[in-house]
Amino acid sequence: VRANRRKLNDAIDKERGKLFQYFGLRTVYDRYLLKDPHTRMVTEIPQYFFMRVACGLAETPNEAIEFYNLISSLEYMPSSPTLFNSATCRTQLSSCYLLDSPQDSLDSIYNRYKDIACLSKYAGGIGLSYSRVRAKGSLIRGTNGKSNGIIPFLNTLDASIAAVNQGGRRKGAACVYLETWHADILEFLELRDNTGDEMRRTPILNLANWVPDLFLKRVSEGKQWTLFTPSDTPDLHDLYGLDFEKRYEEYEAQTEIGEIDFFKKVEAKELWKKMLSMVFETGHPWITFKDVCNLRSPQQHTGVIHSSNLCTEITLNTNQDEIAVCNLGSVNLTHHIKDGKMDEKKLEKTINTAIRMLDNVIDINYYAVKAAETSNMLHRPIGLGIMGFHDALYMLETPYASEEAVEFADRSMEMVSYFAIKASSDLAKERGAYKSYK
Repeated sequence: VRANRRKLNDAIDKERGKLFQYFGLRTVYDRYLLKDPHTRMVTEIPQYFFMRVACGLAETPNEAIEFYNLISSLEYMPSSPTLFNSATCRTQLSSCYLLDSPQDSLDSIYNRYKDIACLSKYAGGIGLSYSRVRAKGSLIRGTNGKSNGIIPFLNTLDASIAAVNQGGRRKGAACVYLETWHADILEFLELRDNTGDEMRRTPILNLANWVPDLFLKRVSEGKQWTLFTPSDTPDLHDLYGLDFEKRYEEYEAQTEIGEIDFFKKVEAKELWKKMLSMVFETGHPWITFKDVCNLRSPQQHTGVIHSSNLCTEITLNTNQDEIAVCNLGSVNLTHHIKDGKMDEKKLEKTINTAIRMLDNVIDINYYAVKAAETSNMLHRPIGLGIMGFHDALYMLETPYASEEAVEFADRSMEMVSYFAIKASSDLAKERGAYKSYK
């Protein structure tokens, strides 16, 4: 950068600062511009901020200028962690981390909490499965006592997320996923309720149900649903589809002959009503679908999807040795409308540059936890989204609730997907397939 600073400085277009409205400029000032650690005075203006981000991701000065022109004109925007940390001492540029459930032991639970704290410190959002930890009232063989279940542990995690608040830039955020067969599901549903014992509430954590199709089948048929503790059913969390259904019914049969003595029978329809009522009252837990995510995954050969991420837009495989990583950015549709239609040539050019920079994120990224580096280097997942959809419809004079809007949504996503796949394929060929993990 030093050797090319005149070239980079001459590429700065300060007039682009006028593209911001007040709220956007205020957000950039509060969260993204670098500040003096002592006086808290900002040390860069928005256009130098964009150039810093571009230089942090690009491999050459010309690439940096190309990417600067893209993001400073608001045609494409990287995710917040990329904007926070590009070209800083700790380049944690990835958006979200998906962690498999801790194993049913204190060491595993608190090691997982350490991982979460390290990832959250540098602005990573957290998605955490929690379906391997035993339920309340089940036997602890090491002490011959009874477990307090997952709720006290989640209360502890809630406090930890509040304490490690993404480096002081914004509040820490995590979403915990629990399968519907877990015996603590009823208490889990009430974690965001604003009444009751505060020690059994999590006011900060986001929550989600990880629902198998068999449960919905039982609801529609008006049948009972059996709740288990994972210490008796350790393989259910790793099964989906027909394999899950078969094994689940085998465990139910074991309750009938006394081989499993810790279980609860509930009416599936009543549990479903409870799930819906808590979503209506508190907005949590979100309802997400285990079998659909796994059966439609193109990565079934690499393992099982145990949860989604913090914002539930990503489904990636996780295990005890790999923490899945989201590397995200968004194309601004409003800057790709020309003469009343999508400018495909410009869109393709934008996506080509965006894909290259998203791939660079994987190699440049600072990994606070080794399992995240292992996963990201091995699978190299990237996510390209869109923003400005409603504004684009306004520019096209298309009503939001119309068939034309649906057609525009389909067409625009098809174009984005096609250009993204093409750009990824071209990049892989250029670099001799993806860079191998070292």
